Amino acid sequence: MPVRLGPTDHDPAYPCSEPALYEPDRELLGYMLQDLRVLMRRMHAGEIELQPYESIQWDVHGLARRTVICDPAGLESESDVCVVGFFGERRRGATTQKRIDRLERELVAQFRDHPGVLSYSSIELVDDYWANLVVHTDPADRERWRAGDPHREAAEDASPDHYRSVRIHHGVVPQGVRWSNSIRLLRTKYWDYGETSTGQPVWEAIRDLEPSTPAPRS
Repeated sequence: MPVRLGPTDHDPAYPCSEPALYEPDRELLGYMLQDLRVLMRRMHAGEIELQPYESIQWDVHGLARRTVICDPAGLESESDVCVVGFFGERRRGATTQKRIDRLERELVAQFRDHPGVLSYSSIELVDDYWANLVVHTDPADRERWRAGDPHREAAEDASPDHYRSVRIHHGVVPQGVRWSNSIRLLRTKYWDYGETSTGQPVWEAIRDLEPSTPAPRS
């Protein structure tokens, strides 16, 4: 059973659960939302064309970024949207990057079967950290996506080998991506896989920040 954490609970044995990480995590997720807005503005200015499910890749100071806009029209809605923010501490010397890359391609390809998914963003950070952001319309969207084989393989099999720890935020952007940069985080899930991927129990925890989850978008 996952450990239930209060708003300020922190076990020093598991640094990924440090509440002080919320502010930088929220800022980085907002930064990725800004990337989406820049792409949308450039599209409206006629500078670029955005094709649904097209993968857009670029580097900033040698660090990789990737954005897949699945539904450009959906991102322009003024309705609340849901977000999932993934932060992974990659194991130093991990030899599993090719597998992670394959699973990411398969996960992104599955978005075509989940029309509620509006976009996917990935950013490489320093010190072997990675962050991903999924924008979607309804909490049920992520549950259907999570039920697919690629997601199960990534979460249950590949992640312990590739990451030292993972934290996943669930939240909402009031009034949608184009109109707001405010992210309200509702819940965070934590996995600490230990120093090695075998022989040590996985520490799992959940922190609820608000008692309710966002309602499905009408």
